[in-house]
Order: sequence, then C-alpha cells, then structure tokens
Amino acid sequence: MINKLKQIWVQASASPKASKQHDVALAVAALMTEVMRMDGKLDAAEQSHIVSKLETRFALGSAEVHRLIEQAGRETEQALDLHQFTSVVVKSFCTEERIHILVELWQVAMADGHIDPYEEQLIRRIAELLGLHHSQFIQAKISASAG
Repeated sequence: MINKLKQIWVQASASPKASKQHDVALAVAALMTEVMRMDGKLDAAEQSHIVSKLETRFALGSAEVHRLIEQAGRETEQALDLHQFTSVVVKSFCTEERIHILVELWQVAMADGHIDPYEEQLIRRIAELLGLHHSQFIQAKISASAG
C-alpha cells in the first residue's frame, strides 16, 4: 500500500511541464469553444478566430490546435459546469493574463458580427469564475471591440 502511494506521488511530481501546458491550453480552448457554441451556431469566423488565438497563445501548429478544439468540445459536452476549466486558468495566469483571455473570449463572440445575449451572459459568468470584477469585464469588452 505504501509503495503504491509512493509510486503515485513520484508519477505526479514527475509529470512533464508539457502536460500542464496542455491542460491550460485545453481549458482556454474549452472556454472559447463554449462561447462559440452558445448562440447555437458554429460560425466559421468564430472558429477561425479561436484557431488563430490558440496558435498564438500556446505556440501550437494548426493540426495541434484543431485536435485541441475537438478535445475541448468533447470535454465541455461532458462537463457539469465551467469551474473545471476556469480553475485551471486562475491557477495558471495572473490577473492581467486572465483579462486578456476575457478579451479573446469577447473577440470570439464578436467574430460573426453579432454578440448574442447568451454569449454575453456566458462571458459574464466566466469573468466571475476567473475572479474578475465587473469593471474588468466591461473594459475587456471595450478592448475587444476596439481591437
């Protein structure tokens, strides 16, 4: 029993940094995918924006990003709530980076030229789960529409 616990402890502490990076990328991709799906349409402009942002943020190739988006879609379908994704983002990024991710979520919602009320409500909920204030939520929206 003790040997088994030691083995689990060693495996957990030796887990590669790449695995953690994948978890973070998956969490961000899941949030972006949820925003894209919220209006009931899978818009090509929104998906293209997600691919671009994930490639840039995590230095991934196009094929890797598409696999990540597919996995994120499966994960969000099985998830009970968004906390499992937002908690990874909170642990991995400082407040400024979380605000920047919120700007990117707004940009996903705006990519099709229309912000659906359900998309806005979801982004508001994500902002709260990310520990961001309402003023930061509003500023992120303004930054997304300006950029």
